[in-house]
Amino acid sequence: MTNQRRRGKTISVVRIVTLQPPNRWHLDKAGQEDDEVGDYHLTKLGLDKTRLKMTFKVKYKMTNAPTKEEDMMKTSKIWDKYAAALERDYTRNR
Repeated sequence: MTNQRRRGKTISVVRIVTLQPPNRWHLDKAGQEDDEVGDYHLTKLGLDKTRLKMTFKVKYKMTNAPTKEEDMMKTSKIWDKYAAALERDYTRNR
């Protein structure tokens, strides 16, 4: 369980990640503002390329929930940072 500060208040979130080796994992998230289920799947595309497919279902519990477009923009920004970090790590360890 983690606690986060959002809009001046503390919220609790529980995330359970189930690994499905060698190339999949599943997320179950329960929080005060939303619940989320996510599936991740890695596919090798060649010697130097891998595709990550992510599928999420989010159920908001709050009245001022973001629109789908706002949610997608936020998610894209976060994953752009993750992708850049993974690329740097890959290059550094090659």
